[in-house]
Amino acid sequence: MMHSIERIGIIGNGAVGMLMASFLSQDYEVTLYGRVSEEQTIRIERTGVTSADVPVRLVPTHLLNERNQDVFFVTTKAHQLEQATSGLSGAVPVFICSNGISHLELAKARGFHLGVVEHGVIRHGSMIEHRGLGRVRIGSQTGLRPIRFKDSLLQIVWEEDIEQVVIEKLFANAIINPITALCRVSNGALRQPPYREIAASIYEELTLLYGDRVPYSYVEAVIANTAENRSSMLRDLEEGRPTEVDAILAPLVRQAEESGISLSVIPLLHKLILGASASC
Repeated sequence: MMHSIERIGIIGNGAVGMLMASFLSQDYEVTLYGRVSEEQTIRIERTGVTSADVPVRLVPTHLLNERNQDVFFVTTKAHQLEQATSGLSGAVPVFICSNGISHLELAKARGFHLGVVEHGVIRHGSMIEHRGLGRVRIGSQTGLRPIRFKDSLLQIVWEEDIEQVVIEKLFANAIINPITALCRVSNGALRQPPYREIAASIYEELTLLYGDRVPYSYVEAVIANTAENRSSMLRDLEEGRPTEVDAILAPLVRQAEESGISLSVIPLLHKLILGASASC
């Protein structure tokens, strides 16, 4: 059965959630759910590669009722997923758009679906800086029929092999985020030594886990396309927020241990990021 979409709920009023809300509000009835004390209307000012000034309804997450929406996008950090989705049964399609792979098991267990956001965006209060055009790639591991959305620069596309898309994003995140966060450099620095050699070492360990599913040229393309960006993990460290290292690197360490694969670089980076977070 094809789902008819009129009402969209977006859980998480961070940069990605606000970006999606600002675009989707042009064609749908959008509700943004966040950690706020009372319902309000906010104006999302979008600047950068696209610009707009859009009013959006912002509702406290605890008031969420899944029957009020036709589809949900969850854009919170991975460590917030359990709480953010506690009011969702999966009866309405739910797309988890968090980084890493720690959410894959939760999605399968709860009957949720997956999304990968490729846009570059930074939040400054109610203003978001749209730093790079990309796609929102969605799909299902549980047989959900494709859902189509109206054309916009948000570019929501259905992927038949969404797990491959998630793994590609994992490779980019596992390489770019830890190096940029620890070395305090923008993404483009990874094209030059000594960062390039560290990136290659991480990639080699990732291929021990996933084989040749993701060519290094994919990672190089992401680095080139986001050269001026400062990674989310770097910004989290700079602003004293918890990072997503446990969603990105910790599952890799566990996967290697369970498979009897010896890793050295990825476990070390995991511990270093945890240490850097503790000292913030």
